[in-house]
Formats: sequence, C-alpha cells, structure tokens
Amino acid sequence: MNERFRGCLVGLALGDSLGAAFEGMPPGDYEPSCKAPLFYTDDTEMMLNLSESIIERGEVVPEDLARHFIEGLNPQRGYGYGTLRVLSLIRSGVPIERATSMVFREGSKGNGASMRVAPVGLLYWFDRERIVEAATRASTVTHTHPVAIDGAVAIALSVGMILQGSSREQIPGEIIKYMKTNLMRGKIDALMGLLERGCSREEVIRLLGNGVLTEESVPTAIYCFLRYGDDFMRAIGFSISLGGDADTISAMTGALCGAWLSRGSLPPECVERLEDRERIISNADGLYELSEAIYRDFSKHGE
Repeated sequence: MNERFRGCLVGLALGDSLGAAFEGMPPGDYEPSCKAPLFYTDDTEMMLNLSESIIERGEVVPEDLARHFIEGLNPQRGYGYGTLRVLSLIRSGVPIERATSMVFREGSKGNGASMRVAPVGLLYWFDRERIVEAATRASTVTHTHPVAIDGAVAIALSVGMILQGSSREQIPGEIIKYMKTNLMRGKIDALMGLLERGCSREEVIRLLGNGVLTEESVPTAIYCFLRYGDDFMRAIGFSISLGGDADTISAMTGALCGAWLSRGSLPPECVERLEDRERIISNADGLYELSEAIYRDFSKHGE
C-alpha cells in the first residue's frame, strides 16, 4: 500500500513534467522523453502543498491549505491567472469565500482543483464519503463551481477505488453516482461509451476534450488511465498526444496509473530525473502513515 501511495504522487509529478513540454500543442504523435531533467509545474507544486498541509493538520483545513498555497507559490510554475488572483486576495486578508467569488462570480470551472487532489484519495481511500467531503473542502479554496468540485471528487474517488482494489472497469460506473452536475455525469457516461466501442484520438478530443476546463480534462484523464493503465508510458504518451492542456491531463493520468501500478513499476530512468523526487516520496510516506492511523480508528469503531 505504501508503494501505491508513492506511485500515485510520483506518477502525478512524472505526468506533469513529461506533459509540460507539450502544453498548448495541437494533437500529434509526440514522444515523451526522460533524457533531460524533468521539472514540474503548478500541478505538482499545489499537490505538494496540499499534501504537506494535510500531514501537518491531519485533515483538510481550508485556511491552512490556503496558507500553504500562498507560502509555497512559485509563479514561474505556470499558474493560471484566476488562481493567482484568488491567492493574492486571500494573502491581503480577504476571506476565502469572498476571494473566490470576487474573481469568478459563479466559481472557476478550471481543472486546478482536480489536478492537485490525489492526496485526498490516498488519505481516505477506505471511505468514499470522506473522500467526497474532503475533496470538496480542498477544492473550494480556489474553485467553487460545482463542475470543478465534481472533477476533484472524480479524481479523488478514482484514487481511493484503486486502493480499495476495484477493477478499472468498475470505476466510472461508481464515480458517476457521486457527480452532482449533469455536465459531468454526461461526460463520464460518454467516456464509458468510448471504452466499450473503442475510438480514435480525434473522437476522444471531440467527445471528452483536451482543454483547461474541468469537463474538458478530468474525463479525458480518467479515460487515458482506464484504456492504458497497465502501461505508464503508453498512458502518458496517449494523453500528451491529445495536445491542449497536456501537463494537467497527464498529471491526473499519471496519478491514477501510479496508484494502480505502484512506485516500483514506474520507469526508473524517469524517476531518477524527476525534480524533488525525495520530497514527493516523503510526502507520500507521510500521507501513508496518517492514513494508516485514521484507518485503524475507522476499523476499530466499525464506521
């Protein structure tokens, strides 16, 4: 189980780093390479900040999470304008709820909440209701739109179900039960249809998407995992070939594949070149220890 925790976070960072070079590119037959040092983007940085807040506080505390996001922010990592603006307002003393509504009146539909949420699925892998509640809290620091929250819930639940021992085929049918928006339910239903009949890269882009909005990227990443999850580099290669928001789609794909395969099954030549790999592994270990303690209490009280 500890190796699955490590695989999830390392896989996320690898997908992010490998996809970064192709962000914004049109679809094409690209080859991800591990020959040069692999530097991550805001996707991994926010995942690390979320992990460290959870480890320090023992749960998701929005105010503490906001502090970690602000203190750990490197604007050169490629943050979106909306996230930077929200965090700037919070830094200036504006309450979280007001800051998010000031930047996006109805809340951001971007995939920023989904790209970083994997640690929540690890922490509460044994309890889907806790995953949903904690993923929601982790999202609303920057993303309050129901579609963005659905996306974060979908990724976190996928991680949890992998650790529960679910088959890949079971995951989308269970996720859809927790989606609160018609848009995300429709997209999850569409990805199940694509898996059943097989499809081209162009159909994936047309029906699921390759953009920065939650509904254009989260279902796509889940599809990449479900289709190619037994082969990490093939899954990442396919996600990159879609173009568009390649780093974030690949980060989410990598998190799911890494949880499925475990740390030892990830390509060693890539892991060796990954920026901050020891910090990433340390965070995975800290989450594992915390999760084990919570799980023991959960089992003891028969919850």
